[in-house]
Amino acid sequence: MLKSPWIGTFIALGLFAGFASAQTASVKAAATAEVGSNLAVKWTGPNVQGDFISIDSAGAPDHTYGPYAYPTTGNPVSILVPTVPGKYEVRYHQGAGGYPVLAKATLTITDVAATLDAAPTIEVAGALKVTWKGPNNPGDFISIDAVGAPDRTYGNYAYPSTGNPLDVRAPDKPGDYLLRYHLANTYRVVGSRPLTVGGVAASLAFSATARAGGTLPVKWSGPGKKGDFISIDAVGANDRTYGNYAYPEHGNPIGVRVPDDPGDYVVRYHLASSYGVIGSAPLKVEAVTATLTAPAKVAARSVFPVTWKGPDNPGDFITLVAPTAKEKDFGASNGYTQRGNPVRLEAPRTAGTYELRYVTGQSNRTLGKAALVVTPSAEPARLRVTTDPKNATGSFGAVEFVLDASGSMLQKLDGTRRIDLAKSALTDLAKNALPDGTPFALRVFGHKEAGSCRTDLELPLAPLNRQAATTKIQGLGAMNLAKTPIGASLLKINDDMKGVQGPRLVVLVTDGEETCGGDPKAAIQALRAGGVDVRINIVGFAVDEVVLKETFRDWARLGNGGYFDAQNGEQLKSALRATLRPTYQVMAAGKIVATGTVNGDPIDLPAGDYTVRVLGAQAKDVGKVTLEAGALRETNY
Repeated sequence: MLKSPWIGTFIALGLFAGFASAQTASVKAAATAEVGSNLAVKWTGPNVQGDFISIDSAGAPDHTYGPYAYPTTGNPVSILVPTVPGKYEVRYHQGAGGYPVLAKATLTITDVAATLDAAPTIEVAGALKVTWKGPNNPGDFISIDAVGAPDRTYGNYAYPSTGNPLDVRAPDKPGDYLLRYHLANTYRVVGSRPLTVGGVAASLAFSATARAGGTLPVKWSGPGKKGDFISIDAVGANDRTYGNYAYPEHGNPIGVRVPDDPGDYVVRYHLASSYGVIGSAPLKVEAVTATLTAPAKVAARSVFPVTWKGPDNPGDFITLVAPTAKEKDFGASNGYTQRGNPVRLEAPRTAGTYELRYVTGQSNRTLGKAALVVTPSAEPARLRVTTDPKNATGSFGAVEFVLDASGSMLQKLDGTRRIDLAKSALTDLAKNALPDGTPFALRVFGHKEAGSCRTDLELPLAPLNRQAATTKIQGLGAMNLAKTPIGASLLKINDDMKGVQGPRLVVLVTDGEETCGGDPKAAIQALRAGGVDVRINIVGFAVDEVVLKETFRDWARLGNGGYFDAQNGEQLKSALRATLRPTYQVMAAGKIVATGTVNGDPIDLPAGDYTVRVLGAQAKDVGKVTLEAGALRETNY
C-alpha cells in the first residue's frame, strides 16, 4: 500500500483551566521539505487568538517550538522551514499556558546543496561574475568570505534572487578566499568554492613639488573603480587617514587640492571600502606668501581698494580685522581675490588702527599683513521718508518670496544655522506682517538635491493661508553642496504669477552669488521688459563682500526695488518686513546713490542736494531735499 504524502493526526480531548473541554485540531502538510523553503500547512482547529502552528524538533515538549505562523493569518499558513535537516513535527499549539499541542504531523527536512561557478581568480575590488544553482529561498545570499570564517561571518555579497549570473565585488585586499552560498536566517553554508583575489597596483605621476593651497594635477593608472580615491596624505599615515582627495573616475589627470601647510607629504591611491593603498609617491609642498598695498589712512565707512600679490588659490580673500585678532578670525568686510586686483573693502564705522590680512580659503592661514588707520568721517546727514501709517505697507496684486536654501545656508551665525534664522524670519512674515488675503507664493532653491541647480515652487500662488505657509516654511531644510540658481529662479516668476492683476512684489533672500551659470541681471530685465508692474527687492543675508553687495544693489535698482542688508537673525526679520513697504530712491546728478523704505529707518548720506522718488504702484516724486551734516531730515509724500 502506498504511503500518502499528506499525514494528519487528531487530538480530541484536552483539560484546560481546571475544567474538561473537548478541543480538536488537525494539521496537514507535505511529508518532506527542503531546508530553508516555505511549507504550506492546512489546518482545522479552534483558531483562538494566540494559537499557532510551528515546525518543532520531533518529540520536543509542548512549550518548545520552532518557526511558526498564526492560524488567524489564513488557511493554509506558510512557515519557513528550518535550515538544519532531520526529523521534525508540524504541530498545532493552543495559545494557553504551556502551549499544549492539539495536533501534529511528522515532517522530514532534507538537505540542499548549491553549486557555484566563477573564475578562480579576480583582481582586488573587481566584479566577480557568478553562475549558481541552489534553492534561491528569500534572503539567501552568495558572498566572498575569509577562509575558515564561521557561517555567520561573511564579506561582500549579492542575492541569488537578483539574477543568474550575478556580480559580487571582490575584497580590496589580495589573498585566498571562499565563494559561499548562505541560506537565509541561519546563514548556513550549503555550497562553496575557493577564490584567489590577486593584487593590483596603481602608478601616479605628478610634479615633485607644489605650492601650498594650489591644485596638483595627477596622472594615474590603476583600477579606477567607483569609490577609489587619490589623496595627499601625511607621511606615515595609516591607510584610513587621508587628506584632500579626488576620485579617479572623474578624469585623468585629476586635480587634488594641495594642503596650506608646507612640508613633506605623500600622494596615495586608495581602494574603495578598505581604503587600502596600492600606489604612492612623495610630494614636497612649498610655502607661499602674499603682500598687500592699500592707503595708509581711510575714512570710516568708506570703500577703498587693496592691491595684492599672492597665490590666488580658490577661496583666498583679504579681510580687515583688529591687530589683536586671532590667526583664523576675519572681519565683517572681505574681498575675494578671484574678483580681481585690486579688491575693494568697506572701512568700519569706528575709527582706529586695523590690520589687512591675506587669508587662504582652505584653512584660513594668514599669508600677508598690512597696517591701516581708519580716521573719523564727516558726520553724515540723515534722511527719512514717511507717509500716513495706514499706508505703511504697499499695495500688491501678489507677493512672491524666493529663498536661497543652498549649502552655504547651513553655516552658523552665533550658533544658529542661517537656514533656521531665515525660516524664523519668513514665519514671522507669514504669521504677522503680510496683509490678510494677500496672494502669496514661495519658491525655494538648493534644498532638495546636492550638486543640483534645482528650483521648486513650494507654495503656488494663492490667497495667504497663514497656517499652511507656516507649516511649509518650518519643513524646509538646506542641502549641503547644493548650488545657487538665482537666474533660473527669477526666470520662473512670470509663470509663478501668471494672471495676477495689479503690482507684483518679488523678494529674493540669498547669502551668496549665482553658481549655476545663470544671468540674474538678464532675468530681471526680462521681467521688467514684459510691461508688467513688478518690483524686485533683494535681501542679502550675512553677505560680507562689498562687490557682491554692490551687485545686489544694481540688480534691485534694475528691478525698481531696493537692496536690504542683514547680518544677523533680527536684522533679517526687520529686512523682510521692510521689503513690504514702498521703496524710494535718492538721486544726485541723475544717478541713484541710495535706496530706502518709506516709514523705515533713516538712511545716511553725505550733506548736499538730492532728489527723492518713491517707487511702486504709488510711484511719486517727492522732489528736491537739502541735507545738512549731522541733521535728520524727514520728508512726507
